[in-house]
Amino acid sequence: MKAWLLYLLAIIAAPVSAELRIEKSSLHTVSETSLLIIKGMNLSDSEVILVIRADDTVNPGYADRANIERVLTKGEFELQVPFASMRTPGGRQLNLNALEKIIIFPGEKKRGFALMSANVETPKPLGENVYAWDLGPVGSAIWPGFQPLTIKSGLLSGQGLNPIDRSARMQAADSLTIDGIRGIDTAALPLPAGKWQITFWLRDAGEWEYLPHPLQREIRVNGNTVYRQNRSPREWIEQVYLKRRDIAVTPNSNSWDLYGKRESDRVTFNITSDGEPVIIRLYGDSTDAQFVSGILAVPADNPMILDMLTRQRQAWWEKNWPVSDWKAWPTGNAHLKPTQKDTSNNAGSIVNAAPDTSALIEFNFEQGNVPGAPMVMISKPTLGETALNVSWHWSQWSLTRTHLSSTLLNANDSFLRHGLMPINEGVAMPRKLVLRIDVPKGTPAGKYSGELHVMMQGKSLKQPLTVSVIKASLPALSKPVGIYLEKPVHYGWFKDIAHLGDQAMMCDLSYLRTLGLTGISPPFPTPYNEDEQLAFEKLSVSLNKMGYTASMAYTPAKRLSQAIGTGNAANVVAQLESSYKKRLQPSPFWSIADEPSNPGNVDLFEDMQRHFAMFAPTAKLAGHLNHDKDKAYLPMFDLVLINDGFGADKEDIEEAQADEREVWLYNLPNPRASSGFYLWQTQADGFLKWHGRMPTADPFDPTDGREFDVQFLYPTENPCPEEPDIHRELYEIMEGIVDYRWMLWLEQKAQTDKQASALLSTLQRTIPDEWEDVPGITPQQLNTWRQQITELAR
Repeated sequence: MKAWLLYLLAIIAAPVSAELRIEKSSLHTVSETSLLIIKGMNLSDSEVILVIRADDTVNPGYADRANIERVLTKGEFELQVPFASMRTPGGRQLNLNALEKIIIFPGEKKRGFALMSANVETPKPLGENVYAWDLGPVGSAIWPGFQPLTIKSGLLSGQGLNPIDRSARMQAADSLTIDGIRGIDTAALPLPAGKWQITFWLRDAGEWEYLPHPLQREIRVNGNTVYRQNRSPREWIEQVYLKRRDIAVTPNSNSWDLYGKRESDRVTFNITSDGEPVIIRLYGDSTDAQFVSGILAVPADNPMILDMLTRQRQAWWEKNWPVSDWKAWPTGNAHLKPTQKDTSNNAGSIVNAAPDTSALIEFNFEQGNVPGAPMVMISKPTLGETALNVSWHWSQWSLTRTHLSSTLLNANDSFLRHGLMPINEGVAMPRKLVLRIDVPKGTPAGKYSGELHVMMQGKSLKQPLTVSVIKASLPALSKPVGIYLEKPVHYGWFKDIAHLGDQAMMCDLSYLRTLGLTGISPPFPTPYNEDEQLAFEKLSVSLNKMGYTASMAYTPAKRLSQAIGTGNAANVVAQLESSYKKRLQPSPFWSIADEPSNPGNVDLFEDMQRHFAMFAPTAKLAGHLNHDKDKAYLPMFDLVLINDGFGADKEDIEEAQADEREVWLYNLPNPRASSGFYLWQTQADGFLKWHGRMPTADPFDPTDGREFDVQFLYPTENPCPEEPDIHRELYEIMEGIVDYRWMLWLEQKAQTDKQASALLSTLQRTIPDEWEDVPGITPQQLNTWRQQITELAR
């Protein structure tokens, strides 16, 4: 024990972190079942990113080696990384027979962090008389103790056999369930005579925007049905696709219980073998219904093997997808308090708003240990005969990654739900109640008073709310500020309800305009044929009628060029451009380049630009640029969308705006500041944020993709809910637009008012014009800037 304490003290005192290397001579035994076992200690003051570099050639570049990251929380750690899961950024699996070296090091040197060991291990079988098969492509990662089962193993039959490996798009993948084989008609298991307990893992985790969705499924053994599933499309959406939406996340939650366990996706049954191969038949409505990722067969009198395996998998999940320390805890007391209280008159919560805008009022709510589901009632803010409409959401705790490619999960309450709050069965977590008050054009000035009332069993909480409508007419925002948007993908997977996707899209577009968004990159169809061209134009007309100032076609030109060639695609676009001209309607920007300097990115944009310039000269071409190397491509575009990777300072924007080129900011953090005061200060031409609907496979599982799910609008059963479930950042963009409109008002006022002119000069000096100063701008600072302006309008 004394030696161990001295070791810990040495770690704490160490000024730098160690680097571990495994050379070629120690890697010759690596196979598809081998694991890299890394042990160490993190006693630093924060989480640490551990980088695992694996080379299968001599001195490869970044794009030609595996670059794995794991986020380590405080304390002792042990990681198990399957060698078969090591891939390059482009998805190429490393050649395990040609490994040159492994280098393990922290992304940032931290005092108190140390690596203890890194070893290659090949796991032993799970036990005697235990048969365990991990299904998937040849060479895919194998769960420890299992043996690979491929379509070449001779145990499977089926005309549609197809191996699937989803791990290429995941940061950390459970090797048992992330790959498998679909299209299995029969599995012939070579089990000795006796009674056996067999477990099948049936779930295909999906990837990107796709989640396999079998409706009918059946498994038979010796003519007896051991498993049957029969769902309608709507039942699948409710019971599978949205299943994790309503799961309560608390400080006791872990990644295994929420995302790894999935007991409903495995089937366990008992059979008797006569010594001949046991024939198991799979049926269903598609090859997806005949998917299996793993098979475990244990003697019926030794079922504890499955429990042991379950504990192993739980340990893997909790080590590879840890949850960071919680920062919010329930008090146990029921209360309702405004987040910003007007102390001058004890009016509960008060907010200023101008006509033709929306305002937010937020309350902190705790149900404590009061049982049941609370009921919310709102008395609309009213002045005389005029009442203001109120919509409200409640915040639900969820786990998301700390950053896009992180494996550390962090609790936050940015998921805003509409409708009834859940039943409380213990001590409720604190949550926000967020009220949006819409103030229509022409609303008379004055103070509008209302009340928020939360009723619970034996208890009632009330808070007044006040909206001070200011007599000011804010100029409309002519710049496009908005988001990218796709149709909800889950409707399109089923023929009977596919039409609901179009209905949902139109409801989304209408809702976004309600929030004041002016720009959009909508799900334009790819104009392959006359019907799709008509649909393209129909959507364009709708956007124009709704009041969107500009739009961007993100995928159509690229997909069309890949399908029919760049020259033919340019001719199609030219025809559409002609239709826009006849309607006297501005045409969309056509995106042809998507971050061309990214490693491994192969783009057709240079060929597209050349043909479009010749055959569709009026088409406005756009490129997404995220690296300073992309500046060489500026002359090719009429619009560039840039982020901080390209350079987002005011100086960068002004340089990019040369030759009458438009510049839109995109995907910047702190969306309220970026879309409001900073957009005004830099005079960029627009702002777009990714993404309205971009779920990765399961929309409520943050672990199942290369990056986490990016969603401002969450999937629901109903394509047009009264109010959608949203991410808090969507309201932040709404607030940024209102900030910008107040700045436009101030500019007008400054022409004739000395106080306004002085404030305008102050804000011009105060609001940053360099991007590095923007992410740290607090909501309080943004509120202060707006309040300084609104005070002049009273």
